[in-house]
Order: sequence, then structure tokens, then C-alpha cells
Amino acid sequence: MGVEIAVEGLTKSFGKQLIWQDVTLTVPAGEICVMLGPSGTGKSVFLKALIGLLKPDAGSIVIEGTDIASCSEKELYEIRKLFGVLFQDGAMFGSMNLYDNVAFPLREHTKKSESEIRDIVMEKMDLVGLLGAEDKLPGEISGGMRKRAGLARALVLDPEIVLFDEPDSGLDPVRTAFLNQLIVDLNAQIDATFLIVTHDINTARTVPDNIGLLYHKHLAMFGPREMLLSSEEPVVRQFLNAQRVGPIGMSEEKDANELEAEKDMDLPPLPPIALQLEPSNGIPRRSQRPPGEWCREHGVTPAAGVVHRRGRHGSRGLRDRHLVSSPTAARVLAPVGTAGKLFAFGLDVARGLFRRPFQLREFLQQAWFIASVTIIPTALVAIPFGAVIALQVGGLIKQFGAQSFTGSASVLAVIQQAGPIATALLIAGAGGSAIAADLGARKIREELDAMMVLGIDPIQRLVAPRVLACMLVAVFLNGMVSVVGVAGGYVFNVILQDGTPGAYLQSFTAPRPAARRLGRHGQGAGLRADRRGRRRLQGHERRRWTQGRR
Repeated sequence: MGVEIAVEGLTKSFGKQLIWQDVTLTVPAGEICVMLGPSGTGKSVFLKALIGLLKPDAGSIVIEGTDIASCSEKELYEIRKLFGVLFQDGAMFGSMNLYDNVAFPLREHTKKSESEIRDIVMEKMDLVGLLGAEDKLPGEISGGMRKRAGLARALVLDPEIVLFDEPDSGLDPVRTAFLNQLIVDLNAQIDATFLIVTHDINTARTVPDNIGLLYHKHLAMFGPREMLLSSEEPVVRQFLNAQRVGPIGMSEEKDANELEAEKDMDLPPLPPIALQLEPSNGIPRRSQRPPGEWCREHGVTPAAGVVHRRGRHGSRGLRDRHLVSSPTAARVLAPVGTAGKLFAFGLDVARGLFRRPFQLREFLQQAWFIASVTIIPTALVAIPFGAVIALQVGGLIKQFGAQSFTGSASVLAVIQQAGPIATALLIAGAGGSAIAADLGARKIREELDAMMVLGIDPIQRLVAPRVLACMLVAVFLNGMVSVVGVAGGYVFNVILQDGTPGAYLQSFTAPRPAARRLGRHGQGAGLRADRRGRRRLQGHERRRWTQGRR
């Protein structure tokens, strides 16, 4: 049985931009609802708020007694098990073929055997017409096929609520018709609550039991299909009948002059209410209201729909309202909020390192990936690092007559200074940028949202293995910088500073206490480490002072 979704006073904004406010509606259990609205009115944002991917600024979303807008993360992950979501572009995991994508929720949340998983996956792929394509990667198929594969994955756990984000975009009219019939059949078969965001008017007129319309930052209307299709409300009438006359313009709404010019224009009559699609498998629709009942109860014909209006043209009564009253306070507090988010993110990553099960395969893949993108830049950077250190250290030590420690000083400088600096630069530059690009692309493709909907923590699954892989590769790169830097220092010392190869290599075995003092006190400490040189210098200074006194 489907689950009811009760939304009360929902408000959402991004910074100063208000998306919508005071949205109140109830999605009946087991029914199909469609949410319409011009582009940019926040329909996809509304879906993400329903599933907890975005936190609203105000209001509540109650599902089975739990308010998603204020519940804990643990409760949210439990509620998400009721959902199946078809994202706008399918949100398929690019590194998996279609079969593994569809099987992913079963492997993560059930203990079924591989044979049972295969039976379920093949059944769902047959349902969406993808048999024979299970071995293909998402990048090898069309957008429509990715969307159908996303639908198969959304249905694989038999959810009680299914959200569709523009399922018909990118599909031709024939496949859109097939998809609409499939949605109606699925609703009758699994008795789940369906909410569809779409721009397709034919879908809105024939598929749903209820229709909602978002316009100008508020919910203009929500109710039975027949009520909206027979409505004389200007916004609803214009949108559902694809007319140019009405308050909606090319940007969003028309200005006063355009509306005044259209005041005396005759509107075309409302078309007849289209017949509602019925399940093809013979199972009756799950709607609590039989088709046409609303019209019969209200005595409404397509030319006489009367509904409540909100302000002039259904939108003028509501003005934008910024939730942040002080721009100065917002600018001052923004860095503090960012620092707090980074700190919280670091804590989440640290916890993810110790959660089970640990993603060993992801860790090994990322370690190899980071090493492959950083090893060549690291080698190229280590050579000039070693050369510069060899030239500077060799020149300074030569002035103080401590040539016996040239090799030791160069090695210590490379290991203590060049190695960590070069490693940090390369891990942050080459490795970090590659990781950020990968995770950013996954975010754009909505893969991270899909993981969260499926009850998988992206930090534990993706971020923690990458952090640990960076730590492992950093140790390897530090050793590589040391070896390459020492070799580069040797070449430049012997060639450019007329050093003796044997003396340079022999200085590696210099007494450890002296070498430690040399490294601890800096590049000029060779004089203090070389006791004999210090005695000679002191004797020389003493003789000069004595001669001066005479």
C-alpha cells in the first residue's frame, strides 16, 4: 500500500533567492500525482525536499509520522527506504554496467543470493524494455535508455513512494506514450504513491489522479485532475492548454502593458477533458476517486470550472520575501558558516574511515588512480628541488670548509624539506584536483543524490577511501621525491660545483650525531659540527687578536 505525503507551509530559498514559500498539499496514498510549472519554478527542488536531499527553510513534510524536515540523519535514511526515485538524467553510476546499476540496491540492502538478484534485475529490465543491454555502460547508451534503466533501479526494491523527475524528457512521443502506460500499470500493480514532475501536457491530462501547479514562488493550485483541467484560473488555464494569452510570459510573467492589451481578447474554449489512462493489465486504478466523480459532484463542464484564486491572475497577491533580513550580518557570518561546514565535513570523513564495511576495492582503485596521476609530475618536480638544494647547501657549506658534510646536508634537506613540500603540493594539486573533478562530475550527474536516496553515505563510500588512498600514496611519493631529489643533487653537485663523486657519496655515512646537529641547526651548522674546523678557526682568530695587540 502506498504512503501519504503531507506537506505543510513548505518554504525554500537559496541565499536571497526565494524558490517557493508556504506550499501546502497532501499527496494521497496509492494515487498518481503530477506537479507542473514553468521552467525555473522549483519543481525538481520540491522533489529533493520531499526526500530530504535539501532542507527547507520552514514547514514540514510528514511521512508515516516522521517529519523529514526536522528528523535526524538516521531517521532520514530509514524513511528513504520507502522511496524510489527516477532522476532527470537517470543518475546511473558511470563505472558500472546497467546490470550492476540495477542490482546495486539489492546488493547493498538485502541478503539475496546472486541468482535471486539476477532474476529480479532481469524482470525489471524486461519491464522497461532493456533486455540485451545489461552489459552496456551508461556512457554507451542514449539518454532515454539511461532514464529507463534508472526507472528499473528505482523499482527494484518495490518502494512505496516513487518520484519521477521529468521521466519523458529526451523521449520521443511513442516511447513517452509507452512510459505513461507503464507508469499507470505499475501504480495498479505495486500500489505505490507516484509523484511526477513533467512539462508534457498530454501526460498531465491523461495519467494522474491529481495535478499541482507551481507558479511565481507559490503553489497556484492542487487538486483532482478534472478540477484543474476545467479551471478558469488564468495561470492554470493558460498552462494546461498551452495558450499564449495569460499571465505567463517568455521569462516568467508578463508585464502590466501586455496584460492590459490582452484584457479584451477572447480566449479559445476549453477542450474536452481527456479520458484517463487505464491499466492495460486489467487491474483497476488505485485512485480513491473514480474518474469523472469530481465533475459529477460539482456539475462542472469544461467551460464552467470555478476555483479559488490567489490574487490577480493567480500570482500577484504574493510578493518575494527574503529570509535573511540583514545582508551585512549574512556577509559577516558566511565565513564562519563555511568554516563550520568544513570542520563538520572533516569529522564525517574521520568517522567514515572507521565505519564498516570498509570499501577496500574502492580504496585500492583510488590509490592506483592517485598514484598514476601524480607519479610523473612528482618526478619532474623532485629533480629541480634536489638541484636547488644541492646548489644552495653545497655553496654555503663550502664557504665554511665543511665539505665533508655536503652529501649529508643535501640528503637531510631533501628528506626534511623538499620531500614533504613536494608531496603536499602534488597530492593537493594533481591528486586533489582529479578527485574533486570526479566527485564534482558525480554531483552534476546526480550520482551522489542517487546514493543518498538508496541509503548509501557518499562520504563513507567515496570520500573516506580517497582520503586514505591519498595518505598511502603520500608516503610513497615522499620516498620517491627523496630518491629523485638526492640523485638530482648528486648530479648537480658533481657537475656544477666540481664536487668529487666519491666524497659526496662517502658523506652519506658521516657520523650520525654530527649529521643530526647539522640538520637541526641549519645549513650553516657545518662549522659547529666539524670540531676540527672550529678549533682551527678559533686559533686563527686568537692569533690575529694577539698580533693586533702587539
